[in-house]
Amino acid sequence: MQSRFIDFIKEKNLITKDDAILLGVSGGIDSMTMLYLFQKAGFKVGVAHCNFNLRGEEADGDELFVKRYCLLNGIALHSIKFDTKQYAHENKLSIQVAARELRYAYFDEICKEHKYTKVAIAHNLNDVTETVLLNLTRGTGIKGLTGIKAINGNIIRPLLFATRQEIVEFAKNNGIKFREDSSNATIKYKRNFIRHKIIPELRHLNPSVDRAIADTANHLQEVEWLVEEQLKSIRERVVSRKDNEILFSVSALNEERSAKFFLVEELAPFGFSPSTASAVVDLVNAETGKRIESATHVLYKDREFLVLTPIPEKEVFVAEIDETTEFIEDPLRMKVEVIDEPSGVVVEKDPDVAFLDYGKLSFPLTLRKWQPGDKFIPFGMKGYKKISDFLVDIKVAANQKNSVMVLVSENEIIWVVGYRIDDRYKIGANSKKVLKVTLEQ
Repeated sequence: MQSRFIDFIKEKNLITKDDAILLGVSGGIDSMTMLYLFQKAGFKVGVAHCNFNLRGEEADGDELFVKRYCLLNGIALHSIKFDTKQYAHENKLSIQVAARELRYAYFDEICKEHKYTKVAIAHNLNDVTETVLLNLTRGTGIKGLTGIKAINGNIIRPLLFATRQEIVEFAKNNGIKFREDSSNATIKYKRNFIRHKIIPELRHLNPSVDRAIADTANHLQEVEWLVEEQLKSIRERVVSRKDNEILFSVSALNEERSAKFFLVEELAPFGFSPSTASAVVDLVNAETGKRIESATHVLYKDREFLVLTPIPEKEVFVAEIDETTEFIEDPLRMKVEVIDEPSGVVVEKDPDVAFLDYGKLSFPLTLRKWQPGDKFIPFGMKGYKKISDFLVDIKVAANQKNSVMVLVSENEIIWVVGYRIDDRYKIGANSKKVLKVTLEQ
């Protein structure tokens, strides 16, 4: 396996000689095998371990195991404990999404502080199978069928060449010690249900089903590139621009067999979800003047074209909050309070209430609908996240996304209303005044 490990890294161009790699190590068999392989290969590595406080003494045992291993082997260790349940509750996230957010934010922080250039995650070939099947059950497009990529930004997955069984055998033959995660045995999680109930049945049909699905996912990664090339070709025939408007030729669309797919892909960056696909296609042959809207754009039929245009700023703008505002009645009912003595403030764990450092705010504040490209630093995290990605992560329904509003201070989003504040504007020991904004449902 050692030679296959090196060959896979070279084939996928995962690591250069100048890279410093941070390994995400839980203490389980996959990550401990990955650590062993990196040690044997002589790469410059450090280890990051996250204790999510979800499995009591078992999780503490994992943390101690990883710490001891790194100490005995002279490996730099970065470890942290999270209150994952509280974070998930405060931010309206599932436990899995909360843990992922916390983990990757921590990895990003460590990389910046200690100059790591890559983060290695120990996903294996079976994880590809599970991901593809899980996405299929949810409904997905080509992207969701491409599985797990070996490299994505600075994240690398150098064990994707190996099945879980191959890793087990290698660990046994090389005396690699590891910890068992009891949660892997439960089928209450969708991924585990697929792992323990669905895939074994598929292996009756094809014992090599994992490699078959992984090969298909790899092919679809190439298909994804080909599709983008085809979309580019259709774009050249269909799309034109006039000032700040994008025009889609109705006659050209009627000649395209993939018009529906094309329009869904083209309009996604402007806030139109796949659920609007049928309405968009109906618009092609609708009467002049028919229109549909996203949070920031209007698509309407104008004789020979579908015209995509931004909603005028005055329509995007909703309301202002200045130093004297106490209530807003429309479009949301909100109560605004200034607290002069922050020492007595008890921060409520309620996403409908925002406690903000008054001294960091620039008035008037603007309340508006979120727009494509908007980003903020979610409370508890270090790096920016697009609002669109944030809403996907917390599973906001497609028909509700367009109504989500943000509170803005001098072009910086300080609160995704009803969900989460920006970490930079939270109150702290140095806060002298607090702005409390309450969304009254």
